[in-house]
Amino acid sequence: MSEEMPGKSTETEWMPDDLARKEKKRRKRAFEIDLIRGIAIIDLLFHHTAYDLRYMFDYDVAGFLDSSNTPFWAFVQPFFLCCFICVSGICCQFSRNNFKRALKVAVVAALFSVVTITVDHFLDLGCSIYFNVLHLLAISMFLFAVFDHVEQKKTSSRNSRGGDLILLLTVGAFLILSHGLPLFNGRFHHFAWYFVGIVPADDAMIAMGDYTSIVPWMGMFFVGVLIGRHVYKSRETLFPNAPKAVLAISRPIEWLGRHSLVIYILHQPVALGIVYLLKFAGVLP
Repeated sequence: MSEEMPGKSTETEWMPDDLARKEKKRRKRAFEIDLIRGIAIIDLLFHHTAYDLRYMFDYDVAGFLDSSNTPFWAFVQPFFLCCFICVSGICCQFSRNNFKRALKVAVVAALFSVVTITVDHFLDLGCSIYFNVLHLLAISMFLFAVFDHVEQKKTSSRNSRGGDLILLLTVGAFLILSHGLPLFNGRFHHFAWYFVGIVPADDAMIAMGDYTSIVPWMGMFFVGVLIGRHVYKSRETLFPNAPKAVLAISRPIEWLGRHSLVIYILHQPVALGIVYLLKFAGVLP
């Protein structure tokens, strides 16, 4: 028969310490990262729902989508896309295995392409996705995982000065390319140049549901990597003493940020299903 320690039971002994550790870990969690990503997801839900209503169901709404000169295309959409991609780069600092992370996103991106291209083939909806933000992030994560592996092997560090220099030069290269590639717009005759960052000739234009170019957006990913390496070196929040009211208000949005990949996968089928259901019920004309 084992001998028990006097005083409190084993359960009541460990529970306060365990709860204290959980509370401490929760307070150190970089909630602002999930919050920013959650806000970007809300913008994505708004954008794609508006697109569906206007172009798939022919409702006279969201006219701002028709012109590239509207504030939405000129500022709102690029800003939130920048936030989403940059945060993904920051999260490389928090990930224990960026190869695994890249593989997971790559599988989802490939499935997106297969499903949308197949549906477009039979229904001609113009919804094909050949290369969008998921493809971009998968490639970016893989490239960083290779870089991170080599850096640790050569320097035994994830934050070497040489590594910082390489990342800065990479960001600079993307900045230069973002200004130089538009000079080649209209000179090439294959739609794949879209994904590099060059607008192809008119005879190569095709209907796509979405696309994100490598230039300049991969550069924003590596900006996020640099921020993660230095601003989040300790992998803790920058706001450990944030008011409880702020944390309570932000928690639902943080939840969206933590589950952004699942939401990205499901949001279009759910949104389309709701619209079809409302049409069937007579709520929508």
